[in-house]
Amino acid sequence: MADRNGRNFVLVRNGQWNHVVWEIAHLGRDKVTGVELSYRLQGNEPGATEHVRFYFDRLELQKVDADHFEGWNVAPGAIAYCHSGYPTGAAKTALVSDSAAAEFELVDAASGKAVLTKAIERRTTSLGEFGVLDFSTFDTPGRYFLKAGERRTRPFAIASGAWRDSLVKTVNLFYCERCGDAIPGIHDVCHRDWTCTHGDRKIVINGGWHDAGDLSQGLVNTAEAAYAMLELAETLRAADAELSRRLIAEAAWGLDWMLKTRFGDGFRCTWATMDFWTDGVPDTVDDVSARAGRSSFENFLAASTEARAARAFEGTDPARRASFLAAAKEDFAWAADDAARPGLELAAAGLNAALDLHEATKEQAYAGAAVRFAAIVLASQQTEDPPWDVPLKGFFYTGPDKRRILHYAHRGHEQAPVVGLVRLCAAMPGHADFPRWDAAIRLYAGYLKKAAEHTAPWYMLPAGIYLAEESGRGSSAAQVRNGVRLADGVYLRRFPVWSDFRGNCGTVLSQAKGLAAAGRYLKDESLLELCRRQIEWTLGRNPFCQSLMYGEGFDFAPQYTAMSGDMVGSLPVGIQTRLDADAPYWPADNCYNYKEVWVHPSSRWLFIFADLCAVRPMR
Repeated sequence: MADRNGRNFVLVRNGQWNHVVWEIAHLGRDKVTGVELSYRLQGNEPGATEHVRFYFDRLELQKVDADHFEGWNVAPGAIAYCHSGYPTGAAKTALVSDSAAAEFELVDAASGKAVLTKAIERRTTSLGEFGVLDFSTFDTPGRYFLKAGERRTRPFAIASGAWRDSLVKTVNLFYCERCGDAIPGIHDVCHRDWTCTHGDRKIVINGGWHDAGDLSQGLVNTAEAAYAMLELAETLRAADAELSRRLIAEAAWGLDWMLKTRFGDGFRCTWATMDFWTDGVPDTVDDVSARAGRSSFENFLAASTEARAARAFEGTDPARRASFLAAAKEDFAWAADDAARPGLELAAAGLNAALDLHEATKEQAYAGAAVRFAAIVLASQQTEDPPWDVPLKGFFYTGPDKRRILHYAHRGHEQAPVVGLVRLCAAMPGHADFPRWDAAIRLYAGYLKKAAEHTAPWYMLPAGIYLAEESGRGSSAAQVRNGVRLADGVYLRRFPVWSDFRGNCGTVLSQAKGLAAAGRYLKDESLLELCRRQIEWTLGRNPFCQSLMYGEGFDFAPQYTAMSGDMVGSLPVGIQTRLDADAPYWPADNCYNYKEVWVHPSSRWLFIFADLCAVRPMR
C-alpha cells in the first residue's frame, strides 16, 4: 500500500487544456524529494494515434481547505444523507457531527416551505458524537432538502422509485464494460486476438465484460453479474418491463461469453489478465493467451447461471434454453466430481447450483445434492454463544472443522450460504431439516444486526471476526488488534484485514445481499432497513458525504478506469483504511485498487435489488 499512497491518475481530454487539481492533505510533505508526471504505456486501438505529447503549465502549490478524508465523523460543515433519496415507507435519517443547531427542517424543494421541523437527536457511540436528523415519519412523495442551521443538502427524492436510476446506471456500466463490442465513445470491437488455450486447442475469448479498471476478464464476476441481472429482471417483469428487458439483453452478452469459452471437458477460461489495448490481429507481438482451468467453484457458478438462463429463456428461445441447460448439467457434474471435501464456500456454490438445476429440470437428484451441500453449510456455522466477553454467534467458518472464521478481504461471497438456505426453505418447506435451515438463517441475520451496532449510527456492516493467532505478525496482526475486542485474541473488524487489495464495497454489498434475502424470507423489516443502510452508505450517507457511484448523486470522486474513461454507474472497489487502522480512509488520490472501477460490487448491487424490489416495488 505504501507505494500507492501518493499516486494520482487523471483522465484528460485530448486537444485542450485540462485544469487538474489534486489535494494532498493526507500525504506527508516534510521530506519531499520530487514530483513525477508520467504516462502509462498501455497500447492503443487500431486507428488511434500511436504517439502522445503532453504540455504542462502553471504548476502551483496552494493551501486549501481540503475535503474530509479519514475518520467516522461527518465531513465538517456537511450533512451526510442519501443523495438519491429515500423510498417511501422506509426509515429516513441523515447525520451531522459538528452542528450546534438544535433542530432541522425538511424543506419542499419546489416551494421552499418547511414541511417538517424536528429536534436533532444527539447520540454518542463508540465512533464519536453525532446528531441524527430523523424524518422517517414524513412520507409524502416529492423532492426535498434538509436544513440544519446554516447548512443544507442538495435536493433529493422521497419516492418509491428513489433508487431506480442507480439500477439503470449500473446496467449502463456493464454495457460500457463490454469486451468485443463497439461502444461509442470508448472503444471499437476489441481484443479479437485474445485467446485461451487447453492442450492443443485455442479459443478466442473476447466478449463478456471487462472486469475492472484494467481490461481483464473472469468467469466468477461474469457468471455472478449475469445471474443478478436475470434475477432482477424477473422481479421487475411486471412492474418495470422496460428495465427488465434491458437487464435480460445485457445478461445475454455475458451468458454468450460463458458458453463461448467452455472447452467441453470441465476446462474453461476461468481468468485472463489484460491490461492494454491490442491490435486485434492474431499472431502479432501483442497477443495474450490465458491457460484454461478446471475449478469446482467456477463450474458450480457457471452451472448456476446457465440453469438460471435456461429458465429465463423458456418459452421465448427454445434453442438457447437447450444450450444453457445442457451446459449447466455438464458443468455441475464436473464440479461435483472434483469437489471431494468441500468447505463452506464451495458447498454454498454447490447448494445454489443444485437448486437452480432442480428448478430448471425438476429432477430429484439435484434436490438431494442441495440437501447434502446444505448439511456442510449448517456444520460450518457458530450456533452457540462462545465464551467471549462480548459473545456473537451465527457467523460462519470456512468449513465444518471450524478452524478459521469466514471473512473476505475485497471480493466477497458471504451471501451465498444464506441465499442458498433461504431458497432451500422455499423449495422444500416440508423437509425434515427445514427447522435447522430456518434457524441458521435467523442466526446469521441476528449476527449481522449485532455486529452492525459497532458501527452505529452509520450501521455499515462490519467485515467480520478475526483471531489474533491466525494473523501472524506484522501489519495483519496490528490490523486485527485495532478492531473491536470481543475476547482475548478475538476481534471484530469493521473493515477487512488486507494488504495491497483494499476497498470494502464488495464485502459490504455481499453481506447486504444475504441480509436482503433473509429479510425478505423472514418478512423482517429491521433486516431490510439494515440492508437499506448499506445502499445509503454507498450513495452518500457516509463520513465523506460522497456518492460512491459515479454519475449518481453528488460529489462522486473520479475512479481509476485507465482505458475506458469515466463510466456512469460504476462503483469502485471501495472505501479503505489507512495502514493498520480500522476507520474509513478515502483520500483524494485516484489510484488502484480502492478507487478502481470493478464490476463485482455492481453485480451485488443488482442482486440486492432483486430482493428489495420484490418486497417494495419501485414505481
